[in-house]
Amino acid sequence: MNDNLDKPRLELPALPPVIFGVPVLIGALIHVLVWRHGIIGGITGVVVGMILVLIGLWMIYWTWKVMRAHGEHPEPRMPTQTLVMSGPFKRTRNPIYSGFLLIAAGLAIALNAMAMLISVFFGVAALTALVIRREEAYLEHVFGEIYINYSNRTGRWL
Repeated sequence: MNDNLDKPRLELPALPPVIFGVPVLIGALIHVLVWRHGIIGGITGVVVGMILVLIGLWMIYWTWKVMRAHGEHPEPRMPTQTLVMSGPFKRTRNPIYSGFLLIAAGLAIALNAMAMLISVFFGVAALTALVIRREEAYLEHVFGEIYINYSNRTGRWL
């Protein structure tokens, strides 16, 4: 008998960066080609945007380090052996995806691209519907009550 058939698997339609990135890219294209409405503009927008980008990059790096320290891999399709609840996971169940959000919002602000900023919310919605809900069901199946308690006290996003 093959033990791999008995183990739950996380099936995703595509990698999370693609699912999140496509709506954001569409928003950037809308900004370039159709609707050039701005947000903040000038050096203020660039500084605010770059701060958000740096925070997002730092969050992803920190999450990666914490996951690797627990023997886990950030690739969501890899089997999960340990429910990591320390580091950035104390504040959010999805610190890498929160990092995506901060990076994309920061780029939109730095580029003064309102359409791109609006599209970030479509990226969040797509990621939630197509990835996060599936991950949550998978983790609940694997870890049961431990995951349910964790998810009840820890937010999905920032």
